Amino acid sequence: ASPLIRLHATSKETDLTSLRKLLTQATSIHDKNLASTPPLAQISSRLHDLETESSDPTFWDSSNSARNDVVTKDIARYSRLKLEMELWDQLRNDATEALDLLEEFHNSNEEDDEEMVALTQEECQSSAEQLLQLSQKYELSTLLSGPYDDSPCRLLLTAGAGGTEACDWVNMLYRMYSRHASYMDYTVKVVDESAGDVVGYKSVELLIDGPQAYGWFKGEKGAHRLVRLSPFNANNKRQTTFAGVDVVPVLDEEDIKMVDIPEKELEITTMRSGGKGGQNVNKVETGVRIKHIPSGLAVKCTEERSQLMNKQIAMNRLKAQLLAIAQEQRLQDINAIRGDVVEASWGAQIRNYVMQPYKMVKDGRSEWETSDVDGVLDGGAALEEFVGAWLRWMRAKEEKEREELETAGY
Repeated sequence: ASPLIRLHATSKETDLTSLRKLLTQATSIHDKNLASTPPLAQISSRLHDLETESSDPTFWDSSNSARNDVVTKDIARYSRLKLEMELWDQLRNDATEALDLLEEFHNSNEEDDEEMVALTQEECQSSAEQLLQLSQKYELSTLLSGPYDDSPCRLLLTAGAGGTEACDWVNMLYRMYSRHASYMDYTVKVVDESAGDVVGYKSVELLIDGPQAYGWFKGEKGAHRLVRLSPFNANNKRQTTFAGVDVVPVLDEEDIKMVDIPEKELEITTMRSGGKGGQNVNKVETGVRIKHIPSGLAVKCTEERSQLMNKQIAMNRLKAQLLAIAQEQRLQDINAIRGDVVEASWGAQIRNYVMQPYKMVKDGRSEWETSDVDGVLDGGAALEEFVGAWLRWMRAKEEKEREELETAGY
């Protein structure tokens, strides 16, 4: 929030101008959001119809399970949107009424009640800033309209070149993304991890769930580069290291049922599952690894005690990953996915985190940058700004490509 704007003596006009500018900025984004959103009355009506449908005793019959899932998700989505829109209206009304009252104080010839002026000004500023923040966040959510954007996602962090330093870098990214998931009100769960020989992790797999989780995190896919004075280097020299981040949607059976992968394109191996578990764990090869030969993609699952269950989960993950890459690369069919396509999808270096000899985090795609390295690594608002900048950059890129195709007559 900006510093409290004081309405005193000769600074009154300047203070009012600042508040008008803040409120205009907030209402401008609010108006844009309203233009792209169904009216509140329509949302309320739709929500009422869905709740009426779900109150029918036969609605929850097992034969109606597919419809159950759709309606449950729609009720949650419309309820959330209705509450958000009501809050926007309330904040806008509060800020507007407070600003009108301040205008009256300013134009009045009577002596101001300084306490009343300060309280009114504080209410105006607080409401306008909240409206601006919420409107900007909703504006970003409207950019998450991909076919899988509303799905949960898996984040796989893998140490690259750099040995012990790379394992520590994975640990730092693990902390950053876990904190960011909590900051965004998502749930996060560690699905799998492989500890480093000295510190950190060779790899960590996270499951993140919440509204538009995949859409929010998908832009983090790629190579992340760290430059710092390594605490693991005896000469304390500056060192560069890398970690790979892969982001995959977690899709329902309905989404992947049409994906058919020939057996000859799969290489399936088994392994012993690590960690705690039942009597089979570490004794019987219940873990499963499946490699898609044409693309080189490989997934594994060691979560369940049954090899059959792990194989099914791994197959579902592979299908989801192939669908996501096909959608990213705008391919008509997963059969078009080969090793070079996979490399283009996640092999690019997307962001630099420089801690020495200066401090800077810079995204190589959106060009967004900040000197607040610690803020980004803490996973809060600073990282949110990078995600938002990438989403806006992607929208501009897609609009430009669409215009070029239209100009070319496609």
